[in-house]
Amino acid sequence: MMKAFFHNEKLLFTTGFIAFLITVALSFYFQFQLLIFIPSILLVGFFFIRDIRSAFFLLIFSLPFSINLSELTKLNLDFPDEPLMLLLTLFFVFFVLFNRKSIDFKSILKNPLVIIILLAFCWTLVSVLHSEKSLLSIKYILKKVWFLIPFFFFPILLFNDEKSIKKSFQLLLTTLFIIVAIVVVRFSAVGFRFEKVHDPLQPFFQNHVMYGSMVSCAIPITFGAFLLSRKLSLQWIFALLSIVLFLFAVYFSYSRAAWMGVLFAGATFVMIRLRIMHYAFLLFYILVFTAVMWMSNHNKFLDFKPKFEKTIMHESLEDHIMATIQGTDISSAERYYRWIAAIRMSNDRPITGVGPNNFYDYYKSYTVSSFKTWVSRNPERSTTHNYFLFMLVEQGYPAMILYALLIFMIFYYGQKVYAKCKGRFDKIVVMSSLCMIAALFVNNFFSELLETDKIGSLFYLGIAAIIATDLRQANQLKIYPDQGI
Repeated sequence: MMKAFFHNEKLLFTTGFIAFLITVALSFYFQFQLLIFIPSILLVGFFFIRDIRSAFFLLIFSLPFSINLSELTKLNLDFPDEPLMLLLTLFFVFFVLFNRKSIDFKSILKNPLVIIILLAFCWTLVSVLHSEKSLLSIKYILKKVWFLIPFFFFPILLFNDEKSIKKSFQLLLTTLFIIVAIVVVRFSAVGFRFEKVHDPLQPFFQNHVMYGSMVSCAIPITFGAFLLSRKLSLQWIFALLSIVLFLFAVYFSYSRAAWMGVLFAGATFVMIRLRIMHYAFLLFYILVFTAVMWMSNHNKFLDFKPKFEKTIMHESLEDHIMATIQGTDISSAERYYRWIAAIRMSNDRPITGVGPNNFYDYYKSYTVSSFKTWVSRNPERSTTHNYFLFMLVEQGYPAMILYALLIFMIFYYGQKVYAKCKGRFDKIVVMSSLCMIAALFVNNFFSELLETDKIGSLFYLGIAAIIATDLRQANQLKIYPDQGI
């Protein structure tokens, strides 16, 4: 009966139009500005019910130009992508119910990456139950749901054919190209000056780190699009122009993590081809663990405390780079301040942490004053500036270990999928996804970007593309969502 309703155009239109009139009337009566968005969302929702793929494609298209409405409303909402994420999450539930007989749940749920992501989500639920401030943590877990479903679980089903993958990334790269071109033109008006990097990014990116991260992660998939395009075709020319523009934009983002991300993506390409990527990550984990143990021994980290009067924000790129090398750059020094606080904080709550979204409210009593910098007041309420420590302090050692395991397994599993891919298209998709995740890993090592719409979306899309390719190769991806709900 419900399915018949969704496919009855006259009844669907009438219901949608009545809902539109009611919500408009309510928005004027209660003088509540957010209700103005509801009519549009409802009409869009009824349209998407006919073909759920339309909602997904629009969501991907909207990612680069979505803006935060916190300055316009009391809600910290990214628009239009967050409402679309919520809509797609709701539609996905009905989609799965109506297509449950044709979805191979067993093949999907036994995938190692799916298992780790589900375990991590379950542990987040545990940490929410033990949270110091439950309301903030509940908001976190709800947002996690409408991240995982639109960008991970639904793409696994959608990426069952080449057309869906191509269309998704073409839409993403097209809008990103436009936004980056706008930023570059605006930035050129102030001479690409290092100290002027913030204003040209607004309102599309919160800061230059977010901007540099998204563009650096897009470079590998742009290279993939270039390789898949017919030489001298419009798509080939557009991909080539995009590569040039994105490389230019990353350089002038003045984000050191973005620079390193592009370099690491290139190194990942080589290591995947040589089948040594998993060894590289094991070595990385060993080196990080050794460094932490060494710095912790007899409080040796105190020998590296910065000089307060020398940790400043430099106004030229040359001074900024030199300060980074010397360890006197303000952002690097502030990271040490937060990292030390996070590690000390984890000693009191090693298993479940203080709870998601709770770092800011508790970390200052764990800081070491000798590492304090000019920006330690932290009015922007930023967190640990390292995702491993972010997981550790808010959700405990199990969450941090699961994240470390997920990163390792992405490259171990992805490397195996790449090796057994038979077609050129699948090989390029898997390699591009792995290189994108590699760039994202570096950016995320110095921030908490997986919690943002513009970066976290790319992370889960990349994993979904790898899993879908593997299932398609094994003829286990049998769901074809052609008719929506």
